[in-house]
Amino acid sequence: MLRRVVIWCCLCGVFASPVHADDVSGAQRRAALELLNAIASGDPQALAQSLHPDERDRLRLSLLTKLREEAARNDDTLRNRFFGSARPLADIERLTSVDFCVVLLKRTFWRGRPFEDLKGLAAVRDGDLVQVLVKGRQSKDRGKVEVLASVSLLPYGKEWKAALPSDIAAQLDDLESNRGRVLAQSMPAAPVAGASAPTTPRSATKNPPGVLALLDAAEKALVDGRCDLYYREHLSPNFRKTQSSKSLDMLINSCRRSIANRELLIAALRIVRAASPNFEAGGTRAVFDVAGQGLPFDRFSVEQVADRWYVAE
Repeated sequence: MLRRVVIWCCLCGVFASPVHADDVSGAQRRAALELLNAIASGDPQALAQSLHPDERDRLRLSLLTKLREEAARNDDTLRNRFFGSARPLADIERLTSVDFCVVLLKRTFWRGRPFEDLKGLAAVRDGDLVQVLVKGRQSKDRGKVEVLASVSLLPYGKEWKAALPSDIAAQLDDLESNRGRVLAQSMPAAPVAGASAPTTPRSATKNPPGVLALLDAAEKALVDGRCDLYYREHLSPNFRKTQSSKSLDMLINSCRRSIANRELLIAALRIVRAASPNFEAGGTRAVFDVAGQGLPFDRFSVEQVADRWYVAE
């Protein structure tokens, strides 16, 4: 009986002992503040810069390995999910770890509050990480409420840098496994005051025959290597008026010399063909949202001049 009591007391002592927590250092507060304010900014570049370089490199190497294995099987599922169908693997491999993370962060959703200062509450070791619990002080115009937050940190020389937040890591895992909806932008742009709403909802609209005819003809010109035909016949006369003869010749020559440029234009036309536009300017301008498709732009526009449709710019 005495033996059972001793064992019970020992077990109670083990499970009741609290996790040891250290004080939060000034360097840890600075790293946590950098991450939290980067999240509040809505800027993927700022958020990528706030992460520990080893975290960025780990994320890049892990996904690149999967993309290369996928390409060896003649598959492009993950590449399309993370980078869009218009961006080839060779271009992805040339991205720095920062730029690589920026693309991935645009696929996730995150928001937060900006803080003027942080009060450190506790720092707890968690394997290689240190989990820091802080209380954020907002600017005076945002009230007196102090907001509780936790940040995962890694040592960085004499300083600290943030690990990839677990919520963002979970979203990237969801995207890889095709769970849930892909978000093209981390922080949606606020509506501009006084701006008129699109006249036709995107989801309820199809490409009219004139737009489809333009896209088909423009794609054929590029596939055939007829860059002069693409720029002089299928580009809007309104845009051509803004270009000097020399500038237009430079665009045509660049298209002729670079297969990559032509492939990018062809990819854009194919993406737009399968999309539904918002109509503006009384139905004479169709604007396509192509964010997250691997193109170097987020919008693609075509416009009607007289009775014909043209690539707007």
